[in-house]
Amino acid sequence: MEWLGNFFTQEPFSIAIPVIIIISVFIYAARRAHIKHIARIKQIDDRYIQQNISRHND
Repeated sequence: MEWLGNFFTQEPFSIAIPVIIIISVFIYAARRAHIKHIARIKQIDDRYIQQNISRHND
């Protein structure tokens, strides 16, 4: 276990940088999915509003 201690004391960024990159990729993917979801919900709401308007005009 001494080699593990030496690894972390000598190269702390060798673990931190890949972890930060992976977390950043997940955050980007989640944000992109959220934006697509919001756009889809808006599209559904717009269709629903248009249907209600056309029903009231008939």
